[in-house]
Amino acid sequence: MYLDPNIYNQGDLAVLDDPTTKVVTVDEIKSHLRIDTADEDTLLGLYIDSATEMAENYCGRHFIDHEYRLYYNEVIKKGSLIFPNSRLKLQHGGNDQHPIWYIDANGVTQSSDAAYVDTYSNPSIFYLTSSFPNVTLKEDAANVFWVEFVTGFGAAASDVPQAIKQAIKLIVSDMYYFREDRKRSFPMASEILLQPYKCYH
Repeated sequence: MYLDPNIYNQGDLAVLDDPTTKVVTVDEIKSHLRIDTADEDTLLGLYIDSATEMAENYCGRHFIDHEYRLYYNEVIKKGSLIFPNSRLKLQHGGNDQHPIWYIDANGVTQSSDAAYVDTYSNPSIFYLTSSFPNVTLKEDAANVFWVEFVTGFGAAASDVPQAIKQAIKLIVSDMYYFREDRKRSFPMASEILLQPYKCYH
């Protein structure tokens, strides 16, 4: 499902949590490349980071869970969360969801759980439920309404599909064996592996 970008414009997007978990470890790459020494561990780590970033940019999504806050200047009844596989963020622990936040006319920050996500859309779309309060926002202020959400396959590398891991390994292998700049994109096999996970904005 797609939303008209001229109607459902996003505001500022802020990262709340940017994890350092690697989708593929140095040891996994060394096994893939049949490297027995630790001499190039640092270099391989940099290649892994670069290959993962390339794959995420190609797919338009995060593989490991990232937390975001998406701002608007007005109450939006539905809107794109930019990424697929997005879930509304849990607040204050327990089972209570408070993913919707806003600044009311008195300048007080309020929250609500009256929202849900259509995870089958690509990217995910959030909706306010009919129980969302009829609110008046603070006047002449930006970023007065926002949604907090999590996007990714999971918090651990084991949550990421094997096809994505294999694609990253192939990209790292390409970087390792061909260290000079060339006029082509990353390996064709990795693109084929990543294609099913691409986000169509």
